[in-house]
Order: sequence, then C-alpha cells, then structure tokens
Amino acid sequence: MASLLIVDDEPNVLNALRRMCLNRTMLPAIPDPSVTAFTSPLEAIDYLRDHPVDLVISDFRMPDMDGATFLTRVKALRPDTARIILSACADLDGIARAINEAGIFRFVSKPWSDPELKAAIVDVLAFRSLQLENRRLANEVRHQRGVISRQQLELEKRQIYSGGLK
Repeated sequence: MASLLIVDDEPNVLNALRRMCLNRTMLPAIPDPSVTAFTSPLEAIDYLRDHPVDLVISDFRMPDMDGATFLTRVKALRPDTARIILSACADLDGIARAINEAGIFRFVSKPWSDPELKAAIVDVLAFRSLQLENRRLANEVRHQRGVISRQQLELEKRQIYSGGLK
C-alpha cells in the first residue's frame, strides 16, 4: 500500500489530485493508494505526528506556510517520507530552498499532466522503497559484521589460550 498525503489550499486542486491518484485505469497505476488530503499545512503537520506516510505532495504557495517550509518540517518529523512540491510560480529561491532544505524528490509545475505526475509519484515511491531496502540491508550487514567480529575475537582468545596464536 502507498500512503499519500496531499496538501494544497485549494479544495478543487486537492480533489483533482486525489481522483488522479486513486484512478487505477490511468497508467501508471499507483500501487494500492491511500490518500489523505488537507487544505492546511498546519493540520497536515498535526496529522503526521501520529500517522507515517510514504509520500507528501505539497503546493508551494499557501497562506499559512509555504511549501518549502512545510516540507522542511515534514522532513524533520518524518525523514523517511518522500516529498514532492507542486508550483504554478517560478520562485527560484523558494524552489532552491525546497530542494536544499526540504530535500524534495521532485518538483512538478502547475498545471501538471496527470500521466507525468503519476509517473513521478510511482518513480519517487520506488526510489524511496529502494532507499529503505538499502538501509535495511546495510544494517543487516553491520549486524553480521558485529557477530563475525565477536566470533573472531572468541576464536582468537581460544587460539591464544591453546598456544596457537602468537
């Protein structure tokens, strides 16, 4: 299941994004999507405190907080959550801030193309999944190295006591 959180101050945009994400007939299909939407980034932050999500899609220009600031807070709260920003404006400083501080995975301009946005969502979810799997495997290797290191120490101790290692 792919849990998505969408934040845009315009309810019509939220509804269009929700419909697009849930539409399984339009390819590429998002795998088993669950979509939660908010018109307020502050309410979305409150929601994220108790609900992990795979991906947050946020508008850039919103009245309470801009998208870069919102996604920076999302990153601090849920660092494993992927982030996409949508914007109709060409605020290069804001976009650079979203990339540098919020660590967005993708920038999509408004108006968007449904197939292109869905493809971006599927790509970002796949990339996030690979990142999480790589972290899991790296942790497993670190754990195995720790086990091997303990076993090597024990073997060396036994060799020392038996006079085999000098």
